Amino acid sequence: MHIHYFQHDHFEDLGYIADWASSNNITTSVTRFDLNPELPSHDTYNWLLIMGGKMSVNDTDEFPWLLAEIEFIKEAIREGKIVIGICLGSQLVAKAAGAEVFRNKEPEMGFWPVNFSEAAGTDNVFRHFTDGLNVLHVHFDTFSLPEGAINMANSAVTQCQAFRAGKNVFAFQFHFEVTPQNVAGFIKEVEPELVEGTYTQSSEQMLKLSGSCYENNIIFGKVLDEIFSIRE
Repeated sequence: MHIHYFQHDHFEDLGYIADWASSNNITTSVTRFDLNPELPSHDTYNWLLIMGGKMSVNDTDEFPWLLAEIEFIKEAIREGKIVIGICLGSQLVAKAAGAEVFRNKEPEMGFWPVNFSEAAGTDNVFRHFTDGLNVLHVHFDTFSLPEGAINMANSAVTQCQAFRAGKNVFAFQFHFEVTPQNVAGFIKEVEPELVEGTYTQSSEQMLKLSGSCYENNIIFGKVLDEIFSIRE
């Protein structure tokens, strides 16, 4: 099995997912949109992962490759590939699935709890998440729920924190791929983006709460195992 992932800046990489893939003898390859936005052929991968990034889905004038990326994600969904989006990636997946991406009423930055829906509790993939899980957020934008998708989670400021569409499409507004080993570097990179707000923590506050990454990685491993079992 082979995973191809889209990376939009130098520090938002696979994180824990790379460890999980290695332990399952899964190979990976990457398109670095910040370096060379070259897209692969759809017959070269099984899973498509779309990682985070500092830009907005709607910044197509500044980052014209976003349009080609969204179209590629649409094609991957149509072809039945496993498609997983994280943070910006979730917004790109939502956009590709026909939803609207827009500015949230408040930025959400730091470790804040996410509440999982009743549907999540009975879903084979999402049942591994515990309600009120403290996860890392760094986003200004959010999205409407794509038609036919199931809203799996929300938070105090974000109506849809995660969704599933059919058997193959998964989106998460929050970061749980960030590891205890790289969380300090991740927080340092996003520090310039921090703005005052009800749901914005300082970098110092984030570091104090970063122990949550260990639990989140364990849960994420179970989630990926479940998605892995979907293989034909």
